[in-house]
Amino acid sequence: MKVILSLATAAMVLGTCGVAFAGSATQEAMDEEVATNRALSKVPQGQKVTSTSCISIEIGMGGETSYRCTATWE
Repeated sequence: MKVILSLATAAMVLGTCGVAFAGSATQEAMDEEVATNRALSKVPQGQKVTSTSCISIEIGMGGETSYRCTATWE
């Protein structure tokens, strides 16, 4: 039993070493460029941005548009 527990612990530790964790940040604004820049400002320093994407969202009865943009990094 001790051996199995030791092997399981070693596998968990080794499984997390050296793995790059990707991340993303999403921000919303009434202007697409502003929403994109806000999302980009949340990327941790030194991380490489791999993509940005935006969706438009109609809000209210007046047909105004809001933008939700996501920046993804490695």
